[in-house]
Amino acid sequence: MDAKTAAAIERLKKNKDLAEQIMRSGDGQKLMDMLAGSDGGAALNRAASAAAKGDTKELSQMLQNLMQNQDAAAVMSRLNDSAKR
Repeated sequence: MDAKTAAAIERLKKNKDLAEQIMRSGDGQKLMDMLAGSDGGAALNRAASAAAKGDTKELSQMLQNLMQNQDAAAVMSRLNDSAKR
């Protein structure tokens, strides 16, 4: 995970209202749909559970894979910009 993404995540951790607002946005919903993938979100749930326990490797890998998709990268860039506000 790059420093810019890590900083955005830290801001969202500190401001739960902003995180909820972003995730309810159209781009937030698109990102969740992309992360849920074809398995109905099972892999996302496993990655989120592991991340909650301190192991962010699987979730980071999911995000890195998404960043290779132009549409997903654009969504994540817009979400990152929203988190800066």
